[in-house]
Amino acid sequence: MTDTRKISRRGFGRLAAGSFAAGVALPMIGAGARAQDRKAVTFLFDVKPYSKHALFYPALENGYFAKRGLDVTFNAGKGSADVAQKVAAKGAEFGFVDAGTAVLARGRGMPIKLTSMVHYKNMMTVASLREPPIRTPKDLEGLKIAANAGDSVRTALGAVAAINGIDFRKIEFVTVETANKRPLLFAGQVDATCDYAVNMPVYEAAAAKMGKQASQVLFSEFGVDVYSNGILTRDDVLKDDPKLARDFNDAMVESMIFAIENRDEAVKMFLKHNPQSDGELARAGLDVAIEHLLVPEVAEHGLGPMSREKMARTIEIMKSYFNLAGSVSPADMYSNDFVTAGRKPKAA
Repeated sequence: MTDTRKISRRGFGRLAAGSFAAGVALPMIGAGARAQDRKAVTFLFDVKPYSKHALFYPALENGYFAKRGLDVTFNAGKGSADVAQKVAAKGAEFGFVDAGTAVLARGRGMPIKLTSMVHYKNMMTVASLREPPIRTPKDLEGLKIAANAGDSVRTALGAVAAINGIDFRKIEFVTVETANKRPLLFAGQVDATCDYAVNMPVYEAAAAKMGKQASQVLFSEFGVDVYSNGILTRDDVLKDDPKLARDFNDAMVESMIFAIENRDEAVKMFLKHNPQSDGELARAGLDVAIEHLLVPEVAEHGLGPMSREKMARTIEIMKSYFNLAGSVSPADMYSNDFVTAGRKPKAA
């Protein structure tokens, strides 16, 4: 259901030193040019806001958009595929999507391109509360796993199975609505769920209450280390208004750096606009999201830019396991020309 309320470091430090629209509308906040003089822009979250989206709220609260002459509204989409389609259809200028989904959309002829990466490390996972804990793909054989219809994590698990030599047919999937996956697990009606690592704090909190232990099989550790969520726009935006793309991406990078360096403050900003959220879980989820952002690639090149090698690997995985239509090259899929390179958070 859509909520239409109007609402407005560790190892990485050493590295840096060495080198998936209706939704929740968030009005622009901050200093800078008067609102009536700013350029109206819409940015679509992949889903309704939760912990990982706390990275973006400083751009609103601290006026990073405003000082660049942008009046930005955040809306929530219904998944990465929905967001890619809406951006392609000019329902928004920018969207936050899973990179693999963006590749599939481009293959179907949608004129979209990634211009800034956020979560460089794949967050797809299978989560469980069972004993013994799940640790490797082999542990998933014989389990009953909850997944929603068209679940990209479920599809990616097929790639994990093929790469790691496990029998995918020995996994029983229970197809349910997304909102029912965790309740079924907590009630003991399934053994595991298809989810994302950023939600592991939710499983850990539930497990603690039941005297159990949460565990996961993180796909990035077993051969499916592809790009996760990034920011995309349309080809015509890049051609007709490249300054808009650069200003938007640079504001987002500034926002993420602030959130990484000031996590508690970023969570407060998030909770201001999402008071129904649990602050402790929001902070824990933000930490996980940041772990999937602060990778060696970022330590070397800064936040935002992508590598041709990893984009090619992402495309190859989509081609091999996700029925990618058409021919998609790295040059079709991303550009580093619209985000300033070398911007890194301070060592923590």
